[in-house]
Amino acid sequence: MRVLHLSDLHLPLDAPARPVWHGGWRCAMAQVEMRLLGRAAKFLDAHEVLARILEDVERLGVDHVVLSGDLTTLALDEEFATARRALNPLSGDPSRLTIVPGNHDRYTPGSFRERRFERHFADHLQSDLPEYQQAGGFFPLARLVGDRLAVVALDSSLVPVVPGLAYGRVGRRQLSLFRAMLADLRLRDREVMVAVHHGPYDEKGLVECRSRGLWDAADLLSICREGGVGALLHGHVHGRFYRLCTGSGVRIYGGGSSTQQGREGYWLYQLRSTGGLTAEEVDLSIEDAVPRLAATRVA
Repeated sequence: MRVLHLSDLHLPLDAPARPVWHGGWRCAMAQVEMRLLGRAAKFLDAHEVLARILEDVERLGVDHVVLSGDLTTLALDEEFATARRALNPLSGDPSRLTIVPGNHDRYTPGSFRERRFERHFADHLQSDLPEYQQAGGFFPLARLVGDRLAVVALDSSLVPVVPGLAYGRVGRRQLSLFRAMLADLRLRDREVMVAVHHGPYDEKGLVECRSRGLWDAADLLSICREGGVGALLHGHVHGRFYRLCTGSGVRIYGGGSSTQQGREGYWLYQLRSTGGLTAEEVDLSIEDAVPRLAATRVA
């Protein structure tokens, strides 16, 4: 069984550009930053890169795709609609695609209040173990893939107090439900992969700073260790990397930004028939790139 992990698409609108003030003052500040620092230019080819990745999904016989957040940049309705179209045909088949929201998908109070992410991807937020979902919410969400894999999605995204802060938190209630879910007998004989947007480390292996890190990372890693989680998949940090957490033994994969210029690519995982998984990094920033076994092969 093969699983493809991509992240942080930040897809540009496939519609005419909006005025700077469209979406309120937070969006205006973000657009100014994007234009002055050249961030927007790094994603001009995002649609073409995503199309290539979706071709690989079919060519490589991928069974399931995990997208660990930041489909958008400003959490506008138009951006979510664009992302939904760009992800076709996967966006029409919830059994093949697990999505978690990123901090950019909750960028403004309005996007959170109107539940834009949930509205545009409601069909992908139905859990196979619904009794563990929070009241009035969708997470934690479990997707049972075949008879050997379970993908558990957690929501760490928050509306930042001020633009520039990008920290995340899973929260005590969601963590409690996650712990209970891992003890469910229906997961006993399955490899469990957890998807969340914020990760505990940056690409250098350092604990993420409070302004952009996962505040309850230690609690999450502890529960993953206790529950026998096979891998923790996340995005947010735009470098793709692998870390073995020495304290918990949890294997952590940073999905990077799959569509950012110079960093295009994804992780490809394979569940072995004898148990466990291996991981390959596919670097699409190299011309005519093909899947290459990463130095981070995991037994």
